[in-house]
This record gives sequence, C-alpha cells and structure tokens, in this order.
Amino acid sequence: MEETSLLLILLVSGGLSTLPPHSREYHFVNQLMNWTEAQSYCREHFTDLVTIYNSNINQLLFSMSPRINDWAWTGLYNDRYSWKWSMERKLFYVGSTHEFLIWANGQPDCAYANEYCVALQGQTQMDDRPCGDSYPFLCYNAQNTSYILVMESRSWSAAQSYCRTYHTDLTSIRSKEEKSNITLTLNGSGVQYVWIGLYRDPWAPWSDNTTSTFTNWKISEPNNYGSTQYCVTMNLMAGIWSDSGCELRYNFFCFTAVTKQTVVKMKLQSEADMHSTEIQQQVSQQLSGLMLSEGLTDFRIRWRKVQSYRDDQSKKQDVDGGCKTEF
Repeated sequence: MEETSLLLILLVSGGLSTLPPHSREYHFVNQLMNWTEAQSYCREHFTDLVTIYNSNINQLLFSMSPRINDWAWTGLYNDRYSWKWSMERKLFYVGSTHEFLIWANGQPDCAYANEYCVALQGQTQMDDRPCGDSYPFLCYNAQNTSYILVMESRSWSAAQSYCRTYHTDLTSIRSKEEKSNITLTLNGSGVQYVWIGLYRDPWAPWSDNTTSTFTNWKISEPNNYGSTQYCVTMNLMAGIWSDSGCELRYNFFCFTAVTKQTVVKMKLQSEADMHSTEIQQQVSQQLSGLMLSEGLTDFRIRWRKVQSYRDDQSKKQDVDGGCKTEF
C-alpha cells in the first residue's frame, strides 16, 4: 500500500469574515468622532470598528471603558439603501434617479426602525412599510410573463409565500417596460398600497462586513427617532445599545485582527498512486473546497513524500545483502 504524507499549511491572516471573536483584540478610543470618522480611524490604526458577537464580548467592551454617562460607537449600522429583490436575492440599490423607480416624498425613512419592506403607493411611487402590515400584493409568473394582482391583504412574508406557491415570486421592477406593465395591472384597482418584492435585512451589516445576531438594545430601542438614527452606540454606564444619529460625536471601540498560523499534517494511505499529479490535484481541490466552505480563504497546500514501510524493508534487505561475504 502506498503511503504519502499531505502537509496542509493553513494561514489565517486577518480575513475579517473568517476571524472568530477569540482572534481579535479590542480597543477603547477616547476621542470624539462621528461614526464615519471613527470607522476611518479604526481602519487606519487597527482593523475596523468593533463587531459584538455575544454577551461576553459586550461585557469585555463595557469593562474596558470608563464609567461615564456617555455613549461609544460600535460597528453596527442600518443601511437604508441595502435593498434587494425577493426574486433574485441580490443587492439592488434603489436611488431617486431611476425613472422607473421613484420613492415617495421623504422615503425611505425606516420610521420607528420598523420599515424593511416596500409597497407601491398610488401605483407609481415606492414607500418602505412595516413588513407585518397587510396589503394586497403583486405576483409575477415567469411562465407566461404576467403580473397578478391579489386583492387579499397579507403581510409581506405571507404575500411572498403565496406568490412562490402559486406563481414565481413577488414582482420586481427592473425596467421601464416592467413598470409600464405593472401600472396597467394596477390601473383602476383602487388600492392605496400594494406589496412588491423589494425588502432589506434590518441591522444586518457591521462595519467589517461580518454578521452577528447578538443584540443588547435598551428598552424601546431601536426607534430611529426623527428618522435620522442609523448607527449604533453602547451606553458606557450600562453596556446597553441605542440607535443614534451617525453625525454625532462619541468615543468608540475598535478591534485588531490577530493573525495566527496553524500547520496541519495528514498522512494519506491509498491503493491509488498518490504520487500522481492528477490525484494530488483532485485531493487538493477537495481540501480547498472544504476550507472555503468554512470561510477560510488564506491557506497553502504542500505535498511531501514519506517513506513507506515497504520501501524501508526493501532498503534494509539491500543493506543486509551488501554486507554478506561468500567463500
């Protein structure tokens, strides 16, 4: 049986989305800046604004900060333009310059930090609304390229489920032609609001593009008071969070990614010829896919031949035979 040793060198070098919390060092910066300035400062002097994964990290940050009646920036923010279509599940920025996608006056405003789904208002303009509100909705059927107005009022998620069950999905509006067809479908319906497939995830991104579901909101927060609060602060007296206006000036928390190098050695035994370049490439591709699926992007794979037991025995026999003398 052929024996070959595979030496896998895995180097985690600060890929932000791959570093676990224990691979980060945290810093309290006692300087007053707005959220954008604090983000730039952290990225210049450390790695980024902090991401809080769990209560332990929240407590650690709280313990390293002074006990003063003030707030400090974290890396969490609410991107009110990170909209995506239900049908494509792709990010799609919806600006006011699109001729066929027009926000109603003052929209989107994420009122009370509770509006993450979009309805057409008056058949032509978009308005972000609470996803739990019940409205008629527009489905799209890809088989016959048709738009179906369902007059039964449902929440956005219930409308999405209905459209996916009986048609294709909630409708998207990606061209003037689609907008024109939708306007014709809604003409004369008398609906004030109708759900379409545009939505976004609330408080999804952190500054370093990682995701964390942990929260520690103060009671009644977030509330997006005045529809201007899209960045998150921690209270330095209690460790609880609040949404705040991103232009305000506070101290802030940064983190530094700690680079670690791990070497893993694996010995593979196979009846196949493990010295074959083709087989080594196949094994390397499988290992690479496994590493990438775990979020690890910075690694190297090297092969090294290891002496097999059979080769060792053969060498011993050769040596023994060379020492014999016949008379």
